[in-house]
Amino acid sequence: MKKILLAAISFILICIANAQVKFDALSVTPQMPQAGQMVSFKFDSKLSSLIAEKKIDIVVHIFSRNGSKALEPKILQTGTVYAGNFKLDSNTACIAFAFSAKDGKEKDNNADDGYIVPVYDKNNLPIAEYYLLARNLYSGYGEAVFGLKKDPEKGLNILEEGIKLNSEVRNKPDFYFVYLNSINMVNKKDGDAVILEHLKNIANKPDIKEADYDILTDWYSRFKMKSTADSFSNIMKAKYPDGNWKKNEMANAIYKAKDAESKKAAFETFIKAYPPKADDERMVNYYRSDVASTYFTEKNYDAFKIWSKDMSIADKTSLYNNKSWDMALAKQDLSYAKQISYEATAWAKKEMTNPSEKKPDNITKKQWAKNRKSDYAMYGDTYAFILYQLGDYKSGYQYAKEAAAINEFKNAEYNERYSNLLAKVVPASNAKKEIERFLKDGVASSKTKTLLKELYVAEKKSDKGYPDYLAKLEMAAKEKKRADLAKSMINEEAPKFNLKDLEGNDISLAGLKGKVVIVDFWATWCGPCIASMPAMKTAREKLQGNDVAFVFVDTWEAPEKMKENAADFMKKNNYPFHVLLDDESKVVAEFKVQGIPTKFVIDKTGNIRFKSVGFSGNDDALVDEVSMMVEMAAAEMPVRKYVK
Repeated sequence: MKKILLAAISFILICIANAQVKFDALSVTPQMPQAGQMVSFKFDSKLSSLIAEKKIDIVVHIFSRNGSKALEPKILQTGTVYAGNFKLDSNTACIAFAFSAKDGKEKDNNADDGYIVPVYDKNNLPIAEYYLLARNLYSGYGEAVFGLKKDPEKGLNILEEGIKLNSEVRNKPDFYFVYLNSINMVNKKDGDAVILEHLKNIANKPDIKEADYDILTDWYSRFKMKSTADSFSNIMKAKYPDGNWKKNEMANAIYKAKDAESKKAAFETFIKAYPPKADDERMVNYYRSDVASTYFTEKNYDAFKIWSKDMSIADKTSLYNNKSWDMALAKQDLSYAKQISYEATAWAKKEMTNPSEKKPDNITKKQWAKNRKSDYAMYGDTYAFILYQLGDYKSGYQYAKEAAAINEFKNAEYNERYSNLLAKVVPASNAKKEIERFLKDGVASSKTKTLLKELYVAEKKSDKGYPDYLAKLEMAAKEKKRADLAKSMINEEAPKFNLKDLEGNDISLAGLKGKVVIVDFWATWCGPCIASMPAMKTAREKLQGNDVAFVFVDTWEAPEKMKENAADFMKKNNYPFHVLLDDESKVVAEFKVQGIPTKFVIDKTGNIRFKSVGFSGNDDALVDEVSMMVEMAAAEMPVRKYVK
């Protein structure tokens, strides 16, 4: 009896020791904080990567099942030591500290491990929700919030720690939903077999909840075991006739309806069955926006206004901006576009200086101010574009200039609208001089370059000498870009993928050995991916050959129609891309992609040399960037590691 008791005590002490977190630069008191407590901390920058910084910004993020809050505690600095305190909410489960230089460029994230602290229960073990929240921080959310490097494997390890240390998590369907997705994302050896074993265990639980049936239905569908998935779905619906599945189906009916009147009927049926509560505003706004957008597509602008008026003002103005932009691009109904764009822009301008909206809990005051300025710049840029289309150049110029200035004249798309209006309202020589600066800084779009050529020809009465003039302007920007790329060059072995293309052929990275390979992860629903494709087509035409190959990996799509949708998209847009189908989203996980589009340049020996995330909107810049990366990857010999 004594031996058993001692063994149990030893196990508990080991669990508690394993659950504690300690950092060199940061100390937290109490070491095992609990919900509702006051927490004090000290951060010593001389033990941090921010050792050279005289002033450091500190933000404390607290996370719960209900969301997150960004706290900006009062800080007392004594030399290199920064001290502060804050109080935890009663439902806080996870704490994360963010330390950065005043300009925000340099961050200390504890060598990519993060300064993440659990909130503990009365037994001094991390509470169950901590494991889910910490996993999310390592799976991309932490990167978006405070720059923590994405590492899905660390996230999975935290979930597995939770299973070992806290028995409570084992019976939580939401935990297993995330856990199985993490196994799939990390693609551990025999991951499918592990997931199937967990599904069997869930199916054999004596008290299967509706959420458990959801997991079973979802995963057996993913494994293409349709009859098993349908069986669990039918059991769930019979056992829980008024469960969440019914609410979800009624909500999906809104999106599935083809015309506005059908969407309206589906929305009204849903609201009658599930009257919205106070915290349902965002969900209801989404549904209203979908109905309103369909009326807009049908050009029933009166109904569009009616259905958008009850949305939150922030959501309504965002919708107005998006729709007026679409009108401006199509050069249709510009008078109406001007009307709704002005309403959005005027509201955003007022919010920038005198906000009526409450600051969101999950961002800092500085981030909130930046977001408000960014919204005004975006809406003002749209309004300026519409005024340009209507020929009201003088009014449009002021909005375009403000929008470009808020972006520090570093956004090529905003600079394009500003340049077009600039050329209409100031002397040509002044416009030409300012546009030259955009080319020198590498922030000019192809249309801006065309405008500059027009100004050059008008001044010189000929295009003679223009190519040399253009090359000279762009030289400094290209040299700087090359230098920046050299600093970002990496040397990591690329995951060895093997995927089917649209013709059913097996395409592997090994089969492309001897070529520089550009791997572009995209999806048919991804706006920035689609926007970048004309530039990628140009890059492919410029570079494709015996030594260079482009593959476009379609990922994060519903597998049932992935091939059909991708093929239709390529045919509709006349893109000659070699598309590969990542139907289980495993290759994208192996490449540790957080968001798309993401492009990798792999050298001839199979090593990743460059990674490029997102799309700035500047076609020429993307073509130049891809061209430089390919050239540098082809010329650079991989670093060899020698073992003595």
